[in-house]
Amino acid sequence: MSKPYFFTGLLVIIFLAVQAWCSFITFHYPYIGISIEQAAGKQWVIRELEQENIRAQLGLQVGDIVKLVDNKPPEESPSVQKWKMVEQARTLLISRDGQDAEIEIKVNSTTLGDMIPLVQEFVCLLMVVLLIVKARQSPSARLLAAVFLTMTIIYMSLGASVRGDALGKLLITGFMMMLPAVFVHFLVVFFKEKSNLILPVRSLKYWYAWGIAGLALRLLYFYPPTSYLVYRYSALISLCFFIAGFIYILGMLTFLYVQAKKASAPVMTIIVSIRTSFFLAFLPAICFSFLPSILTGSALIDARFTSSFILLFPISFAYLIASDQLYDIGLVCRRFLFACLLAVVPVSLFTGIYIFLFQQETKIGQVIFISTGAMIMVSLVLYAAEHGSTKLEPFLFPRKFMLQAALKKISRNLGTISKFRELKELILVDIVTTLQVSGSAIVFAYENEMEIIHEGEIDPDEIRELIGSSSLLEHPQYTCIEMNRHEAYTSFLVITRKKTNTRLAKEELQWLRLITSYLEVSLENVHLIRKLTYRLQQMASQLPQEHTAQDIQWFRKVMFDLQEEERVRIATELHDTTLQDLFFLKRRLSALADNGVRYKEDQEPLRGLIHYVEMINESLRQSCFELNPYLLKEVGLLKTLNMYLEKEAYTTPFELEFRIGAEGAVEAGDLSAKQHLFRIVQELLNNAKKHSHATKVIFQIEEAAGMLRLRYEDDGVGFDEEGTASRQIGSSGMGLEQMRSRVLHMGGELTCITQKGSGTTFVITVPTEGVMSA
Repeated sequence: MSKPYFFTGLLVIIFLAVQAWCSFITFHYPYIGISIEQAAGKQWVIRELEQENIRAQLGLQVGDIVKLVDNKPPEESPSVQKWKMVEQARTLLISRDGQDAEIEIKVNSTTLGDMIPLVQEFVCLLMVVLLIVKARQSPSARLLAAVFLTMTIIYMSLGASVRGDALGKLLITGFMMMLPAVFVHFLVVFFKEKSNLILPVRSLKYWYAWGIAGLALRLLYFYPPTSYLVYRYSALISLCFFIAGFIYILGMLTFLYVQAKKASAPVMTIIVSIRTSFFLAFLPAICFSFLPSILTGSALIDARFTSSFILLFPISFAYLIASDQLYDIGLVCRRFLFACLLAVVPVSLFTGIYIFLFQQETKIGQVIFISTGAMIMVSLVLYAAEHGSTKLEPFLFPRKFMLQAALKKISRNLGTISKFRELKELILVDIVTTLQVSGSAIVFAYENEMEIIHEGEIDPDEIRELIGSSSLLEHPQYTCIEMNRHEAYTSFLVITRKKTNTRLAKEELQWLRLITSYLEVSLENVHLIRKLTYRLQQMASQLPQEHTAQDIQWFRKVMFDLQEEERVRIATELHDTTLQDLFFLKRRLSALADNGVRYKEDQEPLRGLIHYVEMINESLRQSCFELNPYLLKEVGLLKTLNMYLEKEAYTTPFELEFRIGAEGAVEAGDLSAKQHLFRIVQELLNNAKKHSHATKVIFQIEEAAGMLRLRYEDDGVGFDEEGTASRQIGSSGMGLEQMRSRVLHMGGELTCITQKGSGTTFVITVPTEGVMSA
């Protein structure tokens, strides 16, 4: 086992042992709180009764003589020897006015005052675990866990300390002195980590030195001759040290505030919030418990009540660090303040009712504790209500949660829609599934036509007829919401009844209207995309002639790049979906065909199906290759064309020949130039198959005098060149115009020699510089 794990395990074992011991003392013995002193004649006289219930229940008075404690002289009692207190006792022999009385102590061992520190200890220990689990990588979080651990030990030892246990008194007074040191260390690391502010650390070692020295000195508790002397001043020193630490931390935060204010640092809000919350958290304990104890010897309010406020400061920072909301502290504080304002009325009513019902037994300390505790609890509940309701929404409101989840999914999908046809897969499917309706449709009503995209069981013809007669909005079988209405088109969202033949509920209609408000914007964007695409096509049809077209090279390049991207996308989708499905279908059919249990007459049809699937597969593979000729990059243009034309030769109605006369400039050229040449060959071959009626087609590539020449010849029917020459480049985006546009982009020329009945020849000449930089 490694050393860190060993020491951690050892510390955990020690902590559990101390916890067990303190809990045993707390639950096994009552808190008596009888302070005695030795008077004349070596008699032990009651000097002070720290608990009113002892006075009332046991009938004791200040000045009573204590003769025996558990049937022994008082000086033989360990608590009297160490602290001059009667603790951990069961019987007393008291003398008053010459009358002796034996008193059996039956005071309840665990009271409300003992339960409060236990709750505080549990909260601190819980925060230690949460900080270690949630923010173990943060040094400031680990130090804040150390602050909580120190407070845990203080609260843990309180019950044993007041019952006269030496270990409990050592822990509570010693760690009260250690707490300011650990807190200062936390703030130093916290500001350095979160805002790169450097605090003075020279004094930190002195704080730790004083704390460790205080712990070491209190080991004298276990040596009876010196225990009372140390105990007499121990609490006073611890309280003074604690108050000094409080003043030092406030001064350090003020120094930080001045430093940040001069530099206009963005952490100003954090510093102000820390200083304010720190002041409010520690002020009640210091003003109402610690200072009165130092000055008068008794607290105005028991420290067990006021110490609860101290938890607020580190707990708030544990929440901010663990939830990563540190720099939103201003927003968090305003939200919590609003929750406090909401809590004022119910807490005031509750406190007033409590005072009215128990006015004879009510004390100012109890009223302050109840009102403050109720205020804190109600404020925390109100503050956490929003977060808690969000977490519990899937269980409390499953339908609402499902609608919100579907809304988020649909809103994300709306951002990806660029075509009307995508509405079905991305929107309508989710609407039908979420609302559990039979079908839905989006209708685009133009001036002279109508376009309907539908999903599920819905009749498009009926919808078209109802919209044409303007009776769809009031139809009992459909829910129709009009979305866009302007001069170009009007759009509707049409929903059928649910599969249970019921209409949509009010909550579902509200959700649907919210969807349509998002959908309106998306449809408008898609309409604009379609409109811009049409305008681009018009612009392409109006490109100038070759000798004046150099100034719009950028537009031509963008158009070619978009075409290639779309081809690659389609090829990828075919490969990843359809081809994979065909592959698995072929495997299933092959497995059935190879199954010996099948009848022989079933074998032949299955083999035929497998062969047919294989043909479809090969055809799709060829289509994917034509869409995305990936071999251009791997083996070059000439080998790719050779493989492509060899495969096409099996299906063409004419003889196909490919001649290669040059390799240098082509294969050394740019990949986009190879793509352009490949697309030109594709287009020439497609036109030959469709229109040439040739018996022989020849492709030839050669290089001479710094020019690359691609030649196409066929012996087909030819065409009327005069009829096509007048057409501008790009007029259709395809065919001859597309080829000329590609050639022009590479800085070349296209010559066409043809006439009806005498075949066709295309000569494409491109300078090698154009091939290298296309």
